[in-house]
Formats: sequence, structure tokens, C-alpha cells
Amino acid sequence: METLFEKEVIRHLNLPSIPKKEWDGKSSFSKGVALLSLRGEREAYAVASFDADVDKKPNIVKVFGIEPFVDIKKVFVVPTYMTTEEEIKDMDLDEQSKKKVQQVLDEAKEIENEGTKDENPMANLPEWIFSEIHSKDEAVAWLKNFQSRNKQKGRIPTTDENIKLRLFSIYSELQKKQK
Repeated sequence: METLFEKEVIRHLNLPSIPKKEWDGKSSFSKGVALLSLRGEREAYAVASFDADVDKKPNIVKVFGIEPFVDIKKVFVVPTYMTTEEEIKDMDLDEQSKKKVQQVLDEAKEIENEGTKDENPMANLPEWIFSEIHSKDEAVAWLKNFQSRNKQKGRIPTTDENIKLRLFSIYSELQKKQK
């Protein structure tokens, strides 16, 4: 006998398949899949949740049919993703899915570490980024000349910090072109 609305639940929860880990009957979960009994000995899947502090039984959050359900037969907890490497090993997933979760976790760590570099890219450069610039007036003149030569339009920044940032932006672009 086929269980109704499997594809709809999978699509709604953005899952690869119905989870295999059955709910322990007491712990909270924000997303789960409920196996419902319908009239006439048929079964259907639905989306469920449970808060141990408030609820006495799982809440059916979304059903995909109009036929009323009679009972909740089973509840499968949707595992939380983007956790630790130890939890990935314990997840109720096939090996290929575990590898994909591990890849995503590794990519997230890599992105996270990129933002924590201590080195300031402007630290090894002169105060006004280019060695030929020694003051704010020279920087403004240099930027006007640069925009004119490169047929760029736009307002020249007025604060020292913004001028330096604009100069650094130009410096970075010139460095990329040289590589």
C-alpha cells in the first residue's frame, strides 16, 4: 500500500527522503514527518512539530489532502543540519548524504575563517595607498586625474577614510590586472 503525499512532504521540507529516525516520544523538534492513518486503512504523510514544554502530543502543521486523519501512527524527526562533525556521524542518513553534509560544513568553516584573518590588507601600504600621494589634496587630484584618464564619472569622496578606501579599491583592481 502506497503512502500518500510523500513527494509533497519531501518538497515542502526540502529533504532528500523521508527521515528514518523515529521520534522518541518526548523530545522537542521543530520539523518532523508524521505518518497519519486515514479512513479506509489508508496512510498519508504530513508535517509535524512538537514542543515538550507546551504540547502533549505532536502538532500536525501541514497536511496535503482534504481527507481527515484518524490517528498519528509514527513521527519521524527531521535532523538538524549544519551541526558538528560528531553529529554528522550520528545522523540518520546514507553515506552519500553524510558526505554532502560534511562538504557543506567544511565550506561553511572555510568561509567563516576567511573573515577572521588578522592581517589588514592596507597595513603594508603607505598611508595614502600609492607612494606618490602624500596628502589629502594630492589624493583628490590623483583621483580626478585617474577618473579623467579612464573616462569614469562619479563624485570624489570627501573624508580621508573614504578617499583611502577609494584609492585602495583602485590599487586592488590594478594589482588584479597585473597578475
